[in-house]
Amino acid sequence: MVTVLDFRRTRSGVALGVACAAVLALGTACAGNGDQRPQWSEGVPGADSGTAVPTPTEASPTPTGTPTPKPTAARATRPPANTTTTRRARTMAEQTTATARVTGGFGQSQNSGGLHQEGCGSPTFGLVQVRVGAGANVSAVSLRYRVNTPVPFDGSGSARTVGNDRGTWLAGLGPFRAEPRNSAGGTIAVTATVRFRDGSTRSARTSTPLRPCRR
Repeated sequence: MVTVLDFRRTRSGVALGVACAAVLALGTACAGNGDQRPQWSEGVPGADSGTAVPTPTEASPTPTGTPTPKPTAARATRPPANTTTTRRARTMAEQTTATARVTGGFGQSQNSGGLHQEGCGSPTFGLVQVRVGAGANVSAVSLRYRVNTPVPFDGSGSARTVGNDRGTWLAGLGPFRAEPRNSAGGTIAVTATVRFRDGSTRSARTSTPLRPCRR
């Protein structure tokens, strides 16, 4: 009896047998001949796995050196102000008073109304009286005067103490020679300077008129 094989069925059976043999061989290799279980490693997801792949970015260049700081201008610092004040001792001149006035000469009115130029009236001379509060500390008294007339002139002198307290000093003033250009008279300005034993000085000022000359 001759069996006629269907070629199409035979080809399908051969293909199926080949596939089964391949699966059997793969299963044996993966099983490690039955001694070890198969070990699986994580695979790399494909491009179509739906997970976004990060885009690489360029790294910023790293500076090769440390930047040099800019120089800053040094600010000058002022020394702290000295708030401590040292009180200076007061001098003898600062601790007293001095006054001056012009009076009539000896034998004349004490309230002089001024001096006359020589030959133009009386009185022709006067006295400068200087009074000092702390007379015991006075060492000397000097005098300066200036006659403010059209032709001005000036002079100086020294005073003498009166009594033992040295609180009153007198100096003569005048007489002044008549000058035709100064016939209208003027003002006599007087400055008395008191010197004390510690070297300090104090001034006192006064004035009196030089009367016009009518001859």
